[in-house]
Amino acid sequence: MDSRNRMLLQHNQQDIVRDLDVTYILDELFTKQAITYEDFDYIFKLNDRADKVRYLLDTIIQNGNNSAYEAFVDSLAKDYKWLWEKLALGNNKAMIEDSFEDSISRGDVPRPPDHFVRRLALEQNVTKKLKSLTRHKILALHGMSGCGKTSVAISVLRNNPDLVTDNFNGVVFWQNLGNCKTEDDIVAQQNKLYRKASSLCAHNSYMNSSISMSSIGSNADSLSSYNCTWQELRDRLKTVFSEQTLKESLLVLDEVDEKNCLEAFDIGCKILITTRDTDVIVNFHPQIVKVENHFTEDESLSLLASCVDLPTSKLPRQAKRLHEICKGSPFHIALIGAELAENKERLVHDMRHWNYYLNKLEKKDYFFLTKQNDKPMKTIEMCINSLKPDILPLFKMLTILPDGAKFSAKVLSKLWNKEISKVETIMKQLRSKSLIIEFYDQELRNYIYEIHDLIMNYLKTTLTDDEVRKLHCDLLKNYNYDANSVPVDIEDDGYIAFYIGYHLYNTKNLNLRSLFEKLFLDLKFLGNKVRLTGPADVILDLQKYENYIVHDELDRELLYNIKAYLSTHGTDLYRYPSTDIIQSVLQHESKGALYTKAWDIAQHRCALNELYFEFLHEQNVEEIKYSTIDAKEIITTVCFLGDYVVVGTISGTIKFFQISTNKLKKELICGESSIKWVGVSPVSPPRVASLTCDGVLRLWYIDELDCESSDTIEEESEEPLNNNYASNITIHPKLGPYLSCRWANTDELIFTHTSKIIIIYKPNGEVAQIIDYLYRDRDILCCVPCNYDKHVIVASASSTHSLDVIDLKTKKKYCFEETDTVLDILTVSENNKIITLKDKEISEFDCKLSTYIKQTCTNCKRRTILTAQTIKENISFLSMAVNKTGTLLFVSTDDSRVICVDLKTTAYIFDLENRRGNVVTMAMSEVLMDDFEPGSDVLLSGTGTIENSLKVWFLDPTYISQSTHKNGKIRLTTTFDASFLNSSTPQTPPGCSSTPQSTHTTPQRHQSFNPKDVVKKVVKSTMSLDRHSLKPLNLKGICNGMSDGAALNLLAVVDDKNNIQVMRGRKLLTEIPTDTEELITTVKISPCNQHVVYGLQSGIVRKYYLRTKESRDIMDVYSSVQYLNFLNESVLVVAGKNRCIMAYRMMESGEWKPEMLQRGNCNLGSQELLNDLQGLKKKYQGDQISNSSSELSMTSRHFSNGEHREKLCRPSNLVDCYWVKSIGLIIVESNATIKLWDEELKLISVLNGRQTDVYIKCSALQNNILVICDDHNMAFQTFELKRRDNIVLNVIQESKLNNRITCCALTTDGHVLAMGLDSGDVAVWNVPNKRQLRLLKHHKSKVQWCGFSPTPDKLYRSPSSHSPSIGINLDDDEQPPLVLVTMASEIVWWNITYLIRMRSRGWKSGWNVVTPVASPLEPKNESFSNDSSSNNNFFFGNNPFSPEYCWKRHWKRKTCKEGSKRKEILACIKLSGMYAKTLCHDDKFSCFVTVDNPGHVHIMSLMDANSP
Repeated sequence: MDSRNRMLLQHNQQDIVRDLDVTYILDELFTKQAITYEDFDYIFKLNDRADKVRYLLDTIIQNGNNSAYEAFVDSLAKDYKWLWEKLALGNNKAMIEDSFEDSISRGDVPRPPDHFVRRLALEQNVTKKLKSLTRHKILALHGMSGCGKTSVAISVLRNNPDLVTDNFNGVVFWQNLGNCKTEDDIVAQQNKLYRKASSLCAHNSYMNSSISMSSIGSNADSLSSYNCTWQELRDRLKTVFSEQTLKESLLVLDEVDEKNCLEAFDIGCKILITTRDTDVIVNFHPQIVKVENHFTEDESLSLLASCVDLPTSKLPRQAKRLHEICKGSPFHIALIGAELAENKERLVHDMRHWNYYLNKLEKKDYFFLTKQNDKPMKTIEMCINSLKPDILPLFKMLTILPDGAKFSAKVLSKLWNKEISKVETIMKQLRSKSLIIEFYDQELRNYIYEIHDLIMNYLKTTLTDDEVRKLHCDLLKNYNYDANSVPVDIEDDGYIAFYIGYHLYNTKNLNLRSLFEKLFLDLKFLGNKVRLTGPADVILDLQKYENYIVHDELDRELLYNIKAYLSTHGTDLYRYPSTDIIQSVLQHESKGALYTKAWDIAQHRCALNELYFEFLHEQNVEEIKYSTIDAKEIITTVCFLGDYVVVGTISGTIKFFQISTNKLKKELICGESSIKWVGVSPVSPPRVASLTCDGVLRLWYIDELDCESSDTIEEESEEPLNNNYASNITIHPKLGPYLSCRWANTDELIFTHTSKIIIIYKPNGEVAQIIDYLYRDRDILCCVPCNYDKHVIVASASSTHSLDVIDLKTKKKYCFEETDTVLDILTVSENNKIITLKDKEISEFDCKLSTYIKQTCTNCKRRTILTAQTIKENISFLSMAVNKTGTLLFVSTDDSRVICVDLKTTAYIFDLENRRGNVVTMAMSEVLMDDFEPGSDVLLSGTGTIENSLKVWFLDPTYISQSTHKNGKIRLTTTFDASFLNSSTPQTPPGCSSTPQSTHTTPQRHQSFNPKDVVKKVVKSTMSLDRHSLKPLNLKGICNGMSDGAALNLLAVVDDKNNIQVMRGRKLLTEIPTDTEELITTVKISPCNQHVVYGLQSGIVRKYYLRTKESRDIMDVYSSVQYLNFLNESVLVVAGKNRCIMAYRMMESGEWKPEMLQRGNCNLGSQELLNDLQGLKKKYQGDQISNSSSELSMTSRHFSNGEHREKLCRPSNLVDCYWVKSIGLIIVESNATIKLWDEELKLISVLNGRQTDVYIKCSALQNNILVICDDHNMAFQTFELKRRDNIVLNVIQESKLNNRITCCALTTDGHVLAMGLDSGDVAVWNVPNKRQLRLLKHHKSKVQWCGFSPTPDKLYRSPSSHSPSIGINLDDDEQPPLVLVTMASEIVWWNITYLIRMRSRGWKSGWNVVTPVASPLEPKNESFSNDSSSNNNFFFGNNPFSPEYCWKRHWKRKTCKEGSKRKEILACIKLSGMYAKTLCHDDKFSCFVTVDNPGHVHIMSLMDANSP
């Protein structure tokens, strides 16, 4: 039966017994089955009327249900209407509430504490679980002391009458067991419960109605006088609580700290307990609700507001800061509230007194809160001292940990000198007693621990200073840091890398403090620390402990250089863990103490066979200094806030970074919608406004970023006292989402708008002004205030685009025509200039605005500042920012540019070195020199693609003034070629020599490319370049540390102006101009180094003479040139988009002539093409073409006239060409067709017919092994080139991968295949054995290029079968490794020899994993190869000494960096930019060149230990 119904019957029992005669209703009750026949018969036999009524009521109450109750009430409606009215629910609400209060009071449920605040989410969870609680079950509220467990239980019971009446039959008993320490205490509590339960049972029973309450109490007292044990009393309680009245009752046991307390009250009813120790309930299988020690901000502010009798909206902003300092701790908030309540009158009338409490809490001085009430600290002390004797001293050792530090069991194993398993056992005991906070880190896959500030504050009082210093020293020694040991490798336990400086400082030991200099000026140590903590933490440590790190000016200079380097490039070390800090410094620095130190270390490490590269730096080039901040999320908007930058992200988070350290200081969560705009109030900087993409506007109060600790009361202006609210404000749109927002320029107003209405808000969320009738027929795009906030500039659109100026007083609108949709508007307050951003254009409006209505906007001039066409075709503008004085405008584009424009002259000054993604948002500020003199401008850019980073650019006025006279820096593209021919002499050896097969893009360059009719001019004996002669220069000393014997490579790079920049190293030699309409598609340097050949989109191939600076057209393929490559010194192959293939060939006479290999617009791969070129008639019967049509092929190779004509006409493009010695030319096409031309360039056969539904993207050929990679099907095929009666291709393997193949490479012997994948992985394949060797995982973006080093002599063979190299005798240990180079966003040199050896160690077979075996398809002696007397390696040609010897000398015994976790990685270099396409290297495999997307040239030369 419902408890309400039972309550009504019990409450009106006396009236019913007095008035009712059951004789007249028994038949009706029996008919409705409200009573049984036995009950009917028993009542009928009773003589006394009152006894009959009592028995009926008892029967209905004890055994009846709601239907029985309703039948009983209905039976009274006719003859006993007055009784029926008393039992009607609607007329007894007050009685039910009184009854509920009586139940709570009888059960001794406490009242809520003073200034209590409800925690609704937690209470709802507890209420839900209480409703589902059944008898003999336990619900436990678990949390540390002071977290609010008891308050939550009280609030749930007192604020849910339905829960008590419906689920617990209106009966709740509350027992506080906090002081139960002995059995006598337990027995006393049991007697107390027994008396209350017995009294309630007697009150509810009609049979004991004549017994007085005093006799019940005396009986209970007499029972307690017996010498009963708690076990005996528990049995009696079980009996009492088995009564129907108490069966569903709830027993609340508060502050249960002993297991026997819970055992004593395990009496079969529903039990709710609060405890800080889960060991108490471990054997009872309870439901546990974790009560976190954390108030939300609204809960904290509500409590503080109740303490000072103010509405939450009227609290000062310091109240919010109190919540943040206390981390929402209910215990601290409650104590602070009690202190505030005692001084509320003073706090209400003078808000400055709040600072006293802020300063105390910032100093971690909690004792001022507990000096009047020491009970909380005594509770903590008692809880800590209750630990086992072997655990208590270990727990006290935690006092040396920093406040708020998070640590794992691995850290404690160092501190306690115990095994991790033992530490985890101890931590479980501490967690069960709520002495530590535990959470699981999904990323680390480990449990992380933390100590609450209150407990840590107590722990600091338990040890002496000497004990603390000793613990710091011991911990450092356990990490192997002492005066005699300085390991630069840092253990990755998530702790010591962050806090090693903290522990060194607190040792107070001069010997150990000397480690500051040894560690924090050691580049290896700093690199490891950055890799683990990020650059911001390292920069902060360098600033904090500077006085202990430096000892002289040299140290200080080095320290400042390190901080500047980490601020700019430290993010790369953190994001790309395999990047070495020494190598990175050599890459990005060119001079100074830091560069010198890195160079010395690299020289030393090279002597130990580590791999380092020296970079060719551009000389006498000044770049703007910038600091890089890793946002770790996609950036959507940015702004400045004093010494901080504010960042809005796509996840709906606002982040605050300190500029000086790049450290994240604060985060605000705005919800799930991304941040569209964020801005800072010009009047009160702590106020930040944000707009999310769902159209919601929020105002935040940020005043805790730079707080000074002082006990004095700070003076504040009068304005903050009157407008000083603590609560954040959220403004939800009512008439459509808000599209954009801006702060006013001088007032605390926010301008926002929908598509039709402009609304101006005050900081408290009140509407100041609405403009709602001017744009009913147009859409508002954006609006900004101007002219000291007296006007608003509005961009609108309908069928036309316009820019409107609205006077906020008169609401008068002045319209000006715009050319396109306006994306953004900027204003310059000093001169009222208006700058508009459109997709392809930036314009400026110079309007004469004034306060006089008649003169407003009478003169408005418009001019175009910049168009996208002047920068580059097909680009768009993304964002812009202007400095305060209105002299400089910065514009970002969708090709990663950030352009600086002089607004006075509209001159394009320079580009910022933004290299990794498009800048989607920008802001500008000033560095103030003093109160009167303005400082230099600072630009903040946010990159929202590729890498989510912020850059703070410090714009040096001197650099800007110097750059103003220049026309901007030329930007290079990724279309380039490099030549590594030693150019110490300009002469070219005559004659033509045969060359081995090649897949490399830079073959040997020693053959003249000059036609006979070109007269060579005398070279002047000078290193300068004039108009008529060019001496190939070997410019020594223009790079840092480049070897004296190293010849600088020749580069030809296409720039963004469609010209070709020819450079020797980084020095510009000449520029090859072209018509802007003739787009350059490919470029190559001739093998003789005297010419540059380039293809145009028009189909023309042009040759430029470097000596004479003349150019002439050499052929035309009548479509865009897509392929251009020198196969050897005498053959150039060109392919157009129309599938035309031509060769430019040197004849026997020495003249160069073009030859048509294949006409355009034809079907590549058909037999008809072969017949046409050979002059044969068409055959109408199918011909079998070579052996490639065998069953081993992927698809049928049979073609006939008229069969599948549409498929045969499918377009195809050339993929690559290869020249094979004594064979001729092999061409691979995108439809898998492979053709063979002889040495006279006559088509011999189609080795592999066209395949359907394939798209070959890349291929490789080495040592008669050919591989083609199908991008469409994510597959690859390997072939072997063999000679029988004719040349045939035999299929070795056809295999499919699970990712797209983007590039491929073969070793020079053809045994190992590397395939770069779109996922960033690299698959290394054993070609003869047809299986994968290894899947290399490192790159995070797709692999753009891969290539192998020369193959070492003893990589596969056993010593008995090894054939020594000619003229070179090196020990086996000195053999160079087989190296694979892969390039994505970084370049990685892989040690393939190491991988092969590691794999082979696990094999039972004595054969090496890539041991060459004869092909099973053909006899070994039928395979043709080059002359065995000559080295068939591409890299070395016919010279067995210089290239090969240099390669072996430089690469012998190369190994990974010391301490590297990736032993297979020899080196990793993060490119400055992105999307580099090709990596060129020389024959010695010692110099590498690439150009990334923003046009940064990377020239890397292998560093020799003997280099100067």
